[in-house]
Amino acid sequence: MKRKIYAAILPCIIILSCRLSYQPRSVQYSTYHVAGQHLLDTSFVSFLQPYGDSLHSAMQIVLATAKTTLQKKQPEGTLGNFLADALRESAAEIFNTPVDAAFLNPGGIRKSYLKSGTITVGNLYEIMPFDNLVALQEISGRVLQDFLNLTAAKGGWPVAGITMKIKNNKAVDVKIGANPLDSNARYRIVNSDYIVHGGDNCDMLKVIPAKIADYLVRDAFIDYISKQNAQGKSITSRIEDRVSYAQ
Repeated sequence: MKRKIYAAILPCIIILSCRLSYQPRSVQYSTYHVAGQHLLDTSFVSFLQPYGDSLHSAMQIVLATAKTTLQKKQPEGTLGNFLADALRESAAEIFNTPVDAAFLNPGGIRKSYLKSGTITVGNLYEIMPFDNLVALQEISGRVLQDFLNLTAAKGGWPVAGITMKIKNNKAVDVKIGANPLDSNARYRIVNSDYIVHGGDNCDMLKVIPAKIADYLVRDAFIDYISKQNAQGKSITSRIEDRVSYAQ
């Protein structure tokens, strides 16, 4: 599906990239008007129309039906929980290895909700418009604590496989699965390539080797939802105190 959509867009990119580049010296917007049918290149529009139609059709493909509206919230939201679960399960399959935890930076989730009812491919593009790739790292518990402290200071990130509390902008009472975080242990975690390369101030991760799949985070969501639907499972989520504030 991903490659079909790119195939629709690619001719447009090639055509536009071949045009000469001009640098305007000045623009007077108060007197500069763009109007009139004579400015419309009808032949160019006709050429692009089939690709636009193909892209529109691809975005309308129905993946499943959401039982409830999923919402993006901090420190924890149902949308973040669902997407983090999708990333963790998909990564375990892609890399053929158990994954201890998965994370999503809230800024990468660009829509605050997924409405109940029909879920289309277009809905997932609205939620995750960036072409970030799925990335796996094996890190020490000590580095993981540093990373969790950063997520705590930012108000909490969507997570899967971890529970933690936020106290004084630090991650406390951290558990990986059912076990307390061990600073000397090794953990396999999944993020996007943007994060493992130090994005969102995650400098502690960019010095650690990462396996980066040729697989978009967005496609992980799309495939996960399709599989859940094919298995007759509900597309829903709930608050599980994965990330909460210490009392």
